[in-house]
Amino acid sequence: MFKIAQWYNNYQAPSVLMIDDLSDAYINVYNEYYKNDWGYLCNGLGSSFNFLTKRLLERYSDIKITFFVPYLRHNVINENTYYSYKKYALGEREEYAEFLKYLVTEAHEIAHHGSNHGKYIDEKKVSTRNNWIHEWVLFNSIDEGLKITLDGIEKFKNICNISISGGKYCGYSTNKLSNEIIDRCDFLYWCEKSNIYTKEHGECYFGKNKIISFPTNFSGNAFNRLSYMTGDKHKDIKKKITKYLQPLYNIYSYIKLYRLYKNKNIISIQEHYSPSTSSGTVQSANIITDIKSLNKIYKFLSYLSIWYATCKDISKYIYVRDNSKIKMERNILEINFNNFKDIEKNIISITHKDLFKIETENTFIEAQKNNGLYVVNLPLNEGKNLFKIVE
Repeated sequence: MFKIAQWYNNYQAPSVLMIDDLSDAYINVYNEYYKNDWGYLCNGLGSSFNFLTKRLLERYSDIKITFFVPYLRHNVINENTYYSYKKYALGEREEYAEFLKYLVTEAHEIAHHGSNHGKYIDEKKVSTRNNWIHEWVLFNSIDEGLKITLDGIEKFKNICNISISGGKYCGYSTNKLSNEIIDRCDFLYWCEKSNIYTKEHGECYFGKNKIISFPTNFSGNAFNRLSYMTGDKHKDIKKKITKYLQPLYNIYSYIKLYRLYKNKNIISIQEHYSPSTSSGTVQSANIITDIKSLNKIYKFLSYLSIWYATCKDISKYIYVRDNSKIKMERNILEINFNNFKDIEKNIISITHKDLFKIETENTFIEAQKNNGLYVVNLPLNEGKNLFKIVE
């Protein structure tokens, strides 16, 4: 029997590295440039991205990243800080816009992460502890939220020629208007809540426009979470004790990763771009501090049947899969696809227990075996798609 594969090419599970707060900014906290870089240094020598490339991406070249990017000057970098800093909005520096374009050409994704991320309650205090309100909590009307969110989509398109398919709430903090704002923007997907510490990992939708609720279910600092020093004296008192529990937490983390894999869940690994903050503390879950943890994660995944993809890639496949119906009439495979969002370049993966070929106008496409089944990846158009099967 021919079936639609749950994931592209019949991989067991998809995985994406999700990195928040890539911004055209730099804050001079550390001696090493790459630790201070929020994106200002782009992909040059000494940049955070260069560090990530040398320490992770060159070792595991299949990794795909979705970068969540605010489009205005990032307000988390407090202008009253005693550290020197630089910060710019999208469009103020051509070099940064070119960097975002470069990331897309490398098959990564740029996603929406609000305008400025939010504001300090008391701007004279540089710590965000009990002193920060995330952006979507601040919207007092749907119209206000729509204008700010759509402005971002327009800026990414006009300045970088980048189309935005989805995004994430800042700090996963929302009010009662938030989901309707996102629904009216008609994104393909949106990261609406974190479920890193729960057992809810499956795909679901929200809103009238069926926005895919994309999960966030694994932290990039899993293998150093209990041991690294943050610079926050309250947290670091606990770390002196919890660091001895890190080996046990590592076992739990491996079990969780494998459970996600065996359940065919999306494995979405959460990180931030920079460790530097206005108060001098270490930002939790960042690609610099967590580089050894990330290497452990991807070494483990390298032994498994993983589809490395962006949030957009994964969401597109969910959309096509869930809106396609398949039936067989003699040797003709018919796939009806309801493309109600009018998305281009759609692919579906079809499986069968026996070897088969798809006959096209001038040639044959032979299925390849993956995870015990023969699979072929087919382009789909809106409506009825017919394929001749040769077994």
